[in-house]
Amino acid sequence: MRFGLSLMAGAILLAGPAAAADWKHLVFPDQVFVVESPVPLVKGTGTYQSVIIGRIPTVTYTGELDKIRYRVTTIDISKQPADAQNLFEEMESITEDQGKVLGNDSMRIDNGKLAHFGRELLIQAKDGSLRRIGMMYANGRLYQVEGTVLPGGDTQSVYPERFSGSILFDLDLKAREERSSNPDNFRADTTINRN
Repeated sequence: MRFGLSLMAGAILLAGPAAAADWKHLVFPDQVFVVESPVPLVKGTGTYQSVIIGRIPTVTYTGELDKIRYRVTTIDISKQPADAQNLFEEMESITEDQGKVLGNDSMRIDNGKLAHFGRELLIQAKDGSLRRIGMMYANGRLYQVEGTVLPGGDTQSVYPERFSGSILFDLDLKAREERSSNPDNFRADTTINRN
């Protein structure tokens, strides 16, 4: 009986998507970011339609595993005369219009002078998919990091959230690991200079 239960438990564990995923840091120096993904991401192109600046080319990196699509979209706005903050807010508004917004929270990656802040949206899309999208501005680019549970996929999976929050802009992973191991890099200066 015990042997049968052990075999059954082992089969269940091996059959789950967690066993299939092997998360790795993928470095994309051409677009100046690193992301953690359970699948290789294939480079593509697209177009972003902005009310403020019109049509602008995008670079995408996409992969899919177990009815979850992983995608990073970069939009180079470094040569645009428009204010980056305004374009970021526009991107958030356009994204919110793509379905029912279930969550819209602030997002932070890295620490100290390397910290970046953005937004993380959870959207029930019109096609039935559940989209978790992290949005950041860095390096003259707008970044959208999206983990989407496709229709029929596991809406309880933590993988979309793990993916959307994994973007980094420091391509030196070893240096980042060293910074992360130093607790002084996580302390906030709570003194206020009143001069």
